Amino acid sequence: MAYEDAKHRPHAIHTGEEPRNPITNGPESLSVTLDRWGPVESLFTSMYDALQANWGEQPSRTVDAVCMCADDRHYDDWPHQTGWCRLTSDQKSYVEACFAGKTLQQVLEGITFDFCVDGVSRAFTHQNVRTRLGAGFMQHGGRDNDWRHRAWTMPETMRRMCEAWEHDLGAKGLVSQTLANEYLKSGEVEDGLKHSITNWMPIVNYMIGRTEPDVANGAHQQTLSEAIAEHINNGRILYSVLVDAGIPWQDARRVLFMGMQTYIHDQYNYLALSGMLANRLEHVMDWEHNCVAQLMLREIKMKCPPLLSKYLGSHSDKAKTARFAGLESWPPDGKWPSPYEWCYECGHHKANHIAHPDTNDVTICEVCERDGRYANGTVVPRISSVHAYVGRDSLPRQHRPEQNPYFVLHPDSMSGGPIVWIPTNGTYPWDQLT
Repeated sequence: MAYEDAKHRPHAIHTGEEPRNPITNGPESLSVTLDRWGPVESLFTSMYDALQANWGEQPSRTVDAVCMCADDRHYDDWPHQTGWCRLTSDQKSYVEACFAGKTLQQVLEGITFDFCVDGVSRAFTHQNVRTRLGAGFMQHGGRDNDWRHRAWTMPETMRRMCEAWEHDLGAKGLVSQTLANEYLKSGEVEDGLKHSITNWMPIVNYMIGRTEPDVANGAHQQTLSEAIAEHINNGRILYSVLVDAGIPWQDARRVLFMGMQTYIHDQYNYLALSGMLANRLEHVMDWEHNCVAQLMLREIKMKCPPLLSKYLGSHSDKAKTARFAGLESWPPDGKWPSPYEWCYECGHHKANHIAHPDTNDVTICEVCERDGRYANGTVVPRISSVHAYVGRDSLPRQHRPEQNPYFVLHPDSMSGGPIVWIPTNGTYPWDQLT
């Protein structure tokens, strides 16, 4: 029997075409759009009425209340649409208490957000779809489309590696282990940014002899970025050959790379979104997912009433302490104090050190002072209570900070301005934000 097509739009078909090899760096390809959120109509009044269900003889009906706006409001004003202007001050406080987690939160499951996320890698989407409750996903298909032209994302660690190689080491022909590591000992590549390479010899061995014909000069010493681009392109070519030969897309895709870019539609209710953002806004998370989470929060701030974004943030932002510092895979990002960090001088927490009234160079450790470690000469202490705070991480870490050079969205961008990313060396860029 014949099967009628499901009326979807056409497949992406590129049979016989030579694959292009687009490569983008870091977060420059990312695009997040909040396409829909709601319900907008009577949102806050219906929330308040539901929150009052435990008390009273009859249902609460602020949804039927009269608008209390002092001036003329247009229909598209969010206070009027959401019913915010029909609530008293006490009623508004009660609704906010729900967002703040101070009362029952079931009604927050009724608030939904639909995002379109584009320019992300398959590595990202594998993590993105892990939210199981209160979320749904519809993703660009690899079994229903030809992917030969899809862009590939260059991670920042690899971009900095290529820059260090091409501007310094590779250009100077430093092909020995000693010379290579000594020459790039500082690890800096540009503007204070650092690469994460500690042993150049594997790369040196890989790059030795990688030459290609040059019509004008006879031979060309391949750069590291060119070697990566060639590797990605070879994968595209193999994929294209397989597809053109008759291998279905769903099987040919297995020779492609996790860094190939795709798009996905995410739907969350408020509680699911809050939980996901609390995790992914932590900078010790995968940098790409962290960037997407920042862009999601930016969209909510731009398009929704302030109350919907007011209580969204990372676990650490909410607690004002590094909540993920106990995970030994990654060092804390430095945005908030770590409970596993101790002063190298005296062994006490950073929270015990207060600013010295006369100088910014040293602090006063309240614990040392309480224990009798005075600097006035009346007691001979093991160490003075007045000393510089030198932080020391007390846990072993699998990775170093520069191995996770995440990006921070500029505060003006988060407020609705053009998107500007601040690159880091794996620690929070307080000096660039203050």
